[in-house]
Order: sequence, then structure tokens, then C-alpha cells
Amino acid sequence: MNRYFPRPSFLRGGFSSRLKQGGYSLYDLIITSTVASVLGVGAVSMASLLQETRMTTAVNLLIGDLNLARSEAIKRHAVVTQCKSSNGASCSQKSAWQDGWIIFTDDNKNYEVDAGEVIIRVQQSLGGNTRLRYGGEKASYTHVAYYPPGYARPNATFTFCDQRGSEKAKTVIINSVGRPYSYAKTWDEKSIDCPKDATP
Repeated sequence: MNRYFPRPSFLRGGFSSRLKQGGYSLYDLIITSTVASVLGVGAVSMASLLQETRMTTAVNLLIGDLNLARSEAIKRHAVVTQCKSSNGASCSQKSAWQDGWIIFTDDNKNYEVDAGEVIIRVQQSLGGNTRLRYGGEKASYTHVAYYPPGYARPNATFTFCDQRGSEKAKTVIINSVGRPYSYAKTWDEKSIDCPKDATP
């Protein structure tokens, strides 16, 4: 048995006439602005997530390499140094830690790669906007050396910053026995300070 169902109002000329007029209803504007807002918030959230992921990856990478340097020093019963390096072959005084680093056997303890010394690990540039320093602004170090008992010298803190500033910064602290660990503050429980050159 067939029944008659009335056609919806938008099919009885209302929708087509509105198209002909070229105007938009309040409902249209609300839907459009809501969708635009969601897309905008989503884009910001995605950018923040990518930045956080990039920094977390860099932190874990550094911790892994510091643990490698420590274990190699213990295993080889020799000094193993990790230093800034932009070319993957020698230590650099001028480059920044985020430009890359190398780990090598430092037989004569001069914190430089010399003939016969073995490069154990090469880390390329971290990329992105991540900035990394070792030590404070007044005492920034170009290397960290691990000794056979497992301790490190100089014993300091790595600080990671990006354009999000100090609130999103992270540290990697090397404790008294040379073990690195990630933290959201400084070793003395103070807030992390990102220097001006670490906030592009």
C-alpha cells in the first residue's frame, strides 16, 4: 500500500531559491565557522604535537648516546669522550650541540680526535628548531668525557629548548655516577631557563 509522503521543504524550492539568491543563512554561517575553528585548533594541536615529539626524540637520542659513551668507557677501561661536531670527524668549538656530536676513544685525554683513536658513534644535526647546550650560559661545555669507573667530567646538565620557550624545555642531567636522566627542571629543582639564542 503506497502512502504519500510530503516532500521536505528544502526540496520544494527553498534550497534552490536560496542558491539563486546567493545568500547564506545564520545556520550556514554557524556551521562554517565551527568547522573552520575545529580545523584551526587541529592544526595548532598537530604542530604542538610534532614539536613535542621532535624534542622527546632528541632527548631520548642524547640519553642513549650518553649511556653508550659510559658503557664503552667501562668496557674498554679507557676515557671515552662525546663532543660537539658538525662534520662527524672532529670536535668543534664553534658549532652548537644541536649541529651534531661524536663519541670516540680519547686515549690521551685531550678531548680531541687524534690518530689511532676510534670514533664509536656519529650523530648528525637534530634539525628543526631544537636548541641544545651543555652547562649554563656562563659555563657552556663543548664535551663530556666518561672515565672507566663510569663517572663523567664535566658533570653538568644538557638543556633542550625550542620556539615554545622555557615552559616546554627539557633537561638531561648527568648524575654523580655518570648516569643521564631526563627531567622537567634543573638539577637543583629550579625552572629551566632558555637563553635568548635558544628561542628562535
